[in-house]
Amino acid sequence: MLNQSSLYKIDHNSKLPLYELIEQNFHELILRGQLKTGDPIPPESDLVDYYSVSRMTLRRALENLARQGWIVRRQGVGTFARKPTTTRISPSKLSFTEQMRSIGRVPSSRLIGIKVITARAEVASYLNLHEGDPAIEISRVRMADREPILFEITYLSQDRFPGLENATYLENGSLYETLRTNYGVNVVNMDQTLEPVYLDSEDASLLDAETGSPAILSEVIAYSGDGQPIEYTWSITSGSKCKFYFSFRRGENAP
Repeated sequence: MLNQSSLYKIDHNSKLPLYELIEQNFHELILRGQLKTGDPIPPESDLVDYYSVSRMTLRRALENLARQGWIVRRQGVGTFARKPTTTRISPSKLSFTEQMRSIGRVPSSRLIGIKVITARAEVASYLNLHEGDPAIEISRVRMADREPILFEITYLSQDRFPGLENATYLENGSLYETLRTNYGVNVVNMDQTLEPVYLDSEDASLLDAETGSPAILSEVIAYSGDGQPIEYTWSITSGSKCKFYFSFRRGENAP
């Protein structure tokens, strides 16, 4: 039988905060199947010894894990591992594909359509185009482990990305990887707004969800390294399938 202490290890030479390293360790153990849903977690006193951290640091990590759904605490019984049933989306991550891979899920897409349109005023303003300029519209259902997670419509300038309207391989490929590889453009920054809404019948059908159920509407403007807007995306996510995760830290020189 594997020694418990060999599972719960972190690199104290890392620049990341200790509580984050503990969280990462739990993520890896659960995603690799070394900890399965329902497996008991050692007592805090043992984990403090295994990780060589303070009890305060450990508790911060465990609180975050519990809030994110990676562990379950049962009063008077103990703490148990749990693989989250919802998909965590972090607005600080730039790519859906990268996010899904980082949490051990297999990303894919169902391409609904890709075509050239004339940019309406709203899209043109987001992309620094003139109203009526040609824009590429890409409609996809994004999936994790073949489960539909979100429906999105993306707009880009056709003048800046000629030929992208023929990229039917985006069915199973990453748009950002395509922009980087084929056009030499890297997405380095984004602005994102979130709004609570309810699913209409069309969106609910695409997401295998109930019509009228809670959802999150997201709008993203992505920027290249020179500060130019290159993508505007509208997406909707079923509230029963996703959680949005935010993590903010003060800079080292912040007051």
